[in-house]
Amino acid sequence: MITVVSGTNRPNSLTYKFSMIYFNSLLEKHEKAQLFDLKSLPSSALNTDVYEKGKKPEEIMKIQTEIFQPSEKFIFIFPEYNGSFPGVLKLLIDVLDPKISFAGKKASLIGISTGRAGNLRGMDHLASIMHHMNVQVLPFLLPVSGVHNEMDFDSFKEQTKKNIDIQIDRILAF
Repeated sequence: MITVVSGTNRPNSLTYKFSMIYFNSLLEKHEKAQLFDLKSLPSSALNTDVYEKGKKPEEIMKIQTEIFQPSEKFIFIFPEYNGSFPGVLKLLIDVLDPKISFAGKKASLIGISTGRAGNLRGMDHLASIMHHMNVQVLPFLLPVSGVHNEMDFDSFKEQTKKNIDIQIDRILAF
């Protein structure tokens, strides 16, 4: 199973739109995939009890056991927030058990921004966290700059589409 993570909980975000188009491209090549949108992260994730052993809310345990545990690979698509990635994505990582949810798995990273760097710093930050949790990160990081200009209705500009196809092929072979 491959899980695409739409890495922000901002309503009506370009990240979600980008993630949906990417996910549909992935489904054309690999049918065992799912999309996890951080807008569906329950408010119980903010409860400080999630850090105490044996006190994780049922909603968090369900996300861990039904979405993250069975996933072999992850595709994280996330915007640039203040030179990094959204705090809600870090919160998700923090509330899940890294040994069950991440260790020994693989990930690819897509950083998006309306600016010109495509969230390069955020991808470096998340790659470092993934490595710490024993996740292999696909070396083909995909920065997408000027994301608001990249999407035309339900597709990407031609060069972005080519890069996405390359990345999808590489994560499938990874």
